[in-house]
Amino acid sequence: MNNSSIFANNTFIEDDNDVDIYGGECPLLGGEDMLGRASKITALISIIAISLIGNLFLIVITLRTRRMRTTAYRFVVNMAIADLCTAVINMPESVVIEVTNTDEWLPGAIGVVLCKLLPFCQQVCAFCSILSLLIIALDRFFAINFPLRRFILQNRCKLIIATSWLIPCISSLPMLVANNIVESHGLILCLEEWPSPLDSMKSSRNYTVVLFVIFYLLPLIAISFLYGCVLYRLWKRKRPGNCSSSRHDTIFSRSKRKALKMFIAVVICFALCWLPFHVMFFIVAYDNNLYNCGVPADVYFVCFFFKHAISALNPCICMLFNKDYRDGFRQLIRNCGEH
Repeated sequence: MNNSSIFANNTFIEDDNDVDIYGGECPLLGGEDMLGRASKITALISIIAISLIGNLFLIVITLRTRRMRTTAYRFVVNMAIADLCTAVINMPESVVIEVTNTDEWLPGAIGVVLCKLLPFCQQVCAFCSILSLLIIALDRFFAINFPLRRFILQNRCKLIIATSWLIPCISSLPMLVANNIVESHGLILCLEEWPSPLDSMKSSRNYTVVLFVIFYLLPLIAISFLYGCVLYRLWKRKRPGNCSSSRHDTIFSRSKRKALKMFIAVVICFALCWLPFHVMFFIVAYDNNLYNCGVPADVYFVCFFFKHAISALNPCICMLFNKDYRDGFRQLIRNCGEH
C-alpha cells in the first residue's frame, strides 16, 4: 500500500536495452505532455482543497454546535480528522510526483526515515477513515434497530475511536520493515522490498490479500448489511401518531427516501473509490511483468485519485444529507460575515 509510486511505470530510462529499475525488460515510456500533467495537478489540488475545507467545516461545526456533541457526531468527527490527515499527509506526495515528473526519493538518513514513516502514516490515515465509516454504520444500526442497547457504543466511545486508529497502526507495521531505499540506474527510489529470509513477491501478495480483506471486503459487506437492516426497519416503520393526513405521510415518506439516498451514496462512494486501487494492487502483485515494470502512469494516477477522492466526498455527503451540518454551515458563514 506504499503511496510513493512504487507501482507506477512513469520513469523514462534512456537505455538501448529497455530495462526497468529491477533489471528486467520493460517498455519505455515517453515523457508526458504539459497539458496532461497540468490536468492531473489541477485535479489533485482541487481534491485537496475540497477535503481540507469540507473536513475542517465538519469538525468546527460539530464542536461549535451544542446539540451535535453526541456519540454519533463524535464518530463523524473522527472520520473527518482521518480524512483531514489524508489530505495533509497522503495527497501532497502525489502532487510533488506530478510536478517533478519523477519518482526519485530523498537521499540520506532523512530519505530512509521518510521512506518507512510516510507510507506507514498514509496507510493508517486511510484505513482509519474506512473503519470510521464502519463505526458510523454500526451506530446507525443500533440507533434504529436497538435503541435501548445503544449505550454499548456511547459508554465505549473513546475506546472505539482509539481502536479505529490502533488497528490500522498494527496492520501497517509491516510497512516499516518492507519499505526500503533502493538505488538503481542512478535513481534513489522508495520501494516495497521485503527483507530476507522473506520472499519479497510472496510476502507482498499475502500482505495485499490481508489488507484487501480487512479494510475493503469485510467493511464493504458489513456497511452494506448494517445500512440494509436500517433501511428495512425504516421502510417498515409506520409514521408515529394516529394522524393520517397526506401532508404528514408525504413528509415521512420523503425522510425515508432521503435516508435511502444517503446510505446508498455512502456505500457506492466507498465501494467505487477504493475498488480501482485494490484491483491495481492485485494485478501488480500477481502479474510478474507488472510487478517488475509497474502499471502505466495514467492508470496509476486514476487509481490513486479515486482513493484520495473519498476523503473529499465524505464531508460532501454529510453536508448534503444532514440538515444540522447545513444549518451549522450557514451559521458559520453568517458569523464570519459579521466579523
